[in-house]
Amino acid sequence: MLILICGIGHLMACLILKTSESGSSNRIVGYRTKRSMKNKALWKLGQSYAAKLLVLAGVMHIVIGGIVLLFFRYENEFYLFVELLWVIISLFMIYGLTEWKLKRKEEEIITERER
Repeated sequence: MLILICGIGHLMACLILKTSESGSSNRIVGYRTKRSMKNKALWKLGQSYAAKLLVLAGVMHIVIGGIVLLFFRYENEFYLFVELLWVIISLFMIYGLTEWKLKRKEEEIITERER
């Protein structure tokens, strides 16, 4: 059940990122890290890339959560911990992949400036 709820939350977060993508960087809404707020190009890339990953994770969580609800019964707390671990790992993956993409883009911008 937790995976299903978090999948819906991921899709809602994706919508928030999509709306913050068009504007300038701010301190309230969006994928806000030190790297993503350095300049406008990194801000837009961070918003769009994190939104894509959130859609992918959200749909995957909804499908997996639906399957779990249909075929497994919650007989002990172990299922809750497995679901929570799954959600935490997916969020770390989204963060890590987005930061990796931003770092590559930042290095590309620095290389272009040096030319």
